[in-house]
Amino acid sequence: MRDRPLGPIRWERHATPRGGERRIARLDPRDEARYRRLVAPLVPTIEASLGSRAFANRVVDGRIGPWARDRRAWRREARCAIAGCDDVVVVVSDVRDCYGAMGERAIGVLPMGTELEVFIHALRDAGVRGLPVGPEPSAVLANGILAIPDGEASAAGCRPIRWVDDVVFVAAGRRSAQRAFDAWRRALDPLGLEAHDGKTRWAHGRIGAAALVDGRAASDPGGASRGIIAAP
Repeated sequence: MRDRPLGPIRWERHATPRGGERRIARLDPRDEARYRRLVAPLVPTIEASLGSRAFANRVVDGRIGPWARDRRAWRREARCAIAGCDDVVVVVSDVRDCYGAMGERAIGVLPMGTELEVFIHALRDAGVRGLPVGPEPSAVLANGILAIPDGEASAAGCRPIRWVDDVVFVAAGRRSAQRAFDAWRRALDPLGLEAHDGKTRWAHGRIGAAALVDGRAASDPGGASRGIIAAP
């Protein structure tokens, strides 16, 4: 079974909400089942590494939770954090080419085992960059990798509210937000990942912060600013 070559991968192109394109990998059913089997032993360790502010692709009773429900919970958590914070500053960002960039350095932080490593390398030989987008086991592995920058940001004072690689930092004052964001950004580098400068925004004040989280233009006097912000 271990040496069986991969079956064909069917590629699908899907438009993203921001006007881009995402390639989804549909594995042969036998390969999909094998991928699930190989990742299953890692689930308890990965889930234990995730805090309550990581909402996407959480595994409960062996299954990933409903996308729409968990997406709503992510936005609700961000809005509640904004409403409960005085002098609120919000930073939103994501990881550039998140799954595609998860190469050897990223997957090397997980206790994968030889057979899963061989399977991942076989996927790459078949044309997959990083982890394939689409199969649920990839989402589980990505969560385990992204738990590391989550933890670094938390140690700096603000754990991100995360949906896959989309992160929201809610902090009291710009200095606190900058410090946590910078810790998260720096923690990506050893994993071969980077924050997406073009998708990073920050806003000061509850109205602007809420608009930013909802994907709308900020309308308060603080407005919203674009780009990576360095720690003071």
